[in-house]
Amino acid sequence: MTLYPRSFLQLILIGWLLVALPLLAAIAFAWHSLDGIAERGDAVVEQASLAGRIGWEMPEHLTHMERSVLQFEVLHTETLLEDYAEERAQWRKEADELGRIPLATALAGRVAAMLASEDTAYRAAVANINQAAALREVLGHLRAETTTLLEELGQRVKAERESFRAETTMLRQRLLVGLAAAFALAALLFWFGRHLLARLLSRFERAVLALGQNRLDRRIRLKGPRDLQWVGSRLDWLRRRLLGLETERTRILRHVSHELKTPLAALREGASLLNEGVAGPLSPQQARIASIMQGNVLRLQALIDGLLKMQQAGHVRDRIEPVVVRLDQLIQQILVTHQLATRDKRLHISGTLAPLAVEGGREELTTVLDNLIANAIKFSPEDHLVRVTLSSEAEQAVVNVTDQGPGVPESDRDKIFEPFFRSPATRSVAGVGLGLAIARELVLAHQGSLDLLPSDTGCHFRLALPLANAAT
Repeated sequence: MTLYPRSFLQLILIGWLLVALPLLAAIAFAWHSLDGIAERGDAVVEQASLAGRIGWEMPEHLTHMERSVLQFEVLHTETLLEDYAEERAQWRKEADELGRIPLATALAGRVAAMLASEDTAYRAAVANINQAAALREVLGHLRAETTTLLEELGQRVKAERESFRAETTMLRQRLLVGLAAAFALAALLFWFGRHLLARLLSRFERAVLALGQNRLDRRIRLKGPRDLQWVGSRLDWLRRRLLGLETERTRILRHVSHELKTPLAALREGASLLNEGVAGPLSPQQARIASIMQGNVLRLQALIDGLLKMQQAGHVRDRIEPVVVRLDQLIQQILVTHQLATRDKRLHISGTLAPLAVEGGREELTTVLDNLIANAIKFSPEDHLVRVTLSSEAEQAVVNVTDQGPGVPESDRDKIFEPFFRSPATRSVAGVGLGLAIARELVLAHQGSLDLLPSDTGCHFRLALPLANAAT
């Protein structure tokens, strides 16, 4: 079972949070890594600075200590030992600091040995003035040892700097890889969220389109957050309401049509008898009135028949008995039935018909094609061209019917398939405005499409139907 948050807004917020999480994790990793490298950098700089200061001061103190011992050997003055003791204290303090530097941990034992050898020689010189020369000799060894220690410490500092630089470079590479991975993961999560959102919205769109196309037989049920499910329940309520209204409309239309047929048949028979003079000869004025009555009765009969066909077309999908129909042969048969009207208007019929077959109801497809061809002939001026073509495009049989009649204004193109609509340019020609509406309903029942395409002159209708699996 798919789990969704309670509301659509929560779904969007959770999606943004999931997208932001990899970036936040990358930022936290970068912050922690940079903080650690900064601390280590500070430590390296501090140790290098301390080693540099000690490396400069310790030889200076040793120089002063040697000078004091040398003067003491010559002058035997006690104050010179006091000067030596002061320099000695500073030297020992800096030696202790040198031993405590982390980079010089491995040198701590040698520093301690230096301090011990100086202390032994110093105590011996204090106890016996004749040991001053020995102390001076020890100080000379300490100077050489100090120089060696400081050189080794400098090498250790340099090695630490190189290690720090290499680690910085590696960290930079890791950060780049981490940021790239974070952005990739964020992009993947964004794509997944967009795909999920698009899927939810596409379900909503399909439900609305089903209502708009009068496909009311399937229950509407939207998955997703609760508010989207609530919208789905409202749409399903609307579907049921429309279905009830459609059923009621069909019932009323069937009832009214049936009730009108009986008196209409009587009126038509009466008008016909009057026109034929069965009730006696008519004056010219009476004959004209009877002719008007008969014409309007026939028009009303065509209107009722059109309404019944329109009502049946909306439910024809369940009643279609599919057979394989060769469209090229069907078009040729329809053109034959209109030969008289074509000859009277001296029209030229042209076009190529590919041998293509579709699967559907023969009667319904005949109604669609007859409507398109009859309209093209009816609205074409005399001595003009009507073009009918049949070709294959993307697994569909495509019929194009074009004429050179008055055409349809741009403002009326969206209304041309509505019931009872007639363009002002065509109202001079007899008709009730139901033919194209019926044709489109029948085409939709065959999973096809019927469109009015833009044309410089006249009308251009395009009919597309799925090709049959096998042509006859």
